[in-house]
Amino acid sequence: MKKILLTVCTALLVSCSVYVRAETLKPQVEADQVKLKKTYGSALPVEAIEEKAKVLRLIAFVNSLPQKWHVPWSGPPVGKVYFEFYRDGRAVGNFYAGPDFFGRDGSDFWSQKASKKQMETLGEIVGFDLWVYIHEKRS
Repeated sequence: MKKILLTVCTALLVSCSVYVRAETLKPQVEADQVKLKKTYGSALPVEAIEEKAKVLRLIAFVNSLPQKWHVPWSGPPVGKVYFEFYRDGRAVGNFYAGPDFFGRDGSDFWSQKASKKQMETLGEIVGFDLWVYIHEKRS
């Protein structure tokens, strides 16, 4: 009986830790403005991006990420900085960054691991040190 229970428990633990199949998300569509919002922490140094070249670079960055999006079994990820894409005043997508992940919402709450280098690249695009901002201590 102990062997059966041990086998069942092991199977359950393994199934919970197995990486969920990666999903391919639709590319972020063209936008003319990106609004930045935060969940907590100090004020964002940038609240909106309207410069066409920066908006295009940000869209290219989002679309260049590997198609390794998955829905965490632990629940929706909560980002610290949210990027909301608008075209002609209408929302056309979103993207967010947390301490070690990027996320996108749509039909579900998608996320993938993010490296420090990727965070630094995103920070260069938006014009402030995103890595430092995301990892600052809450006040």
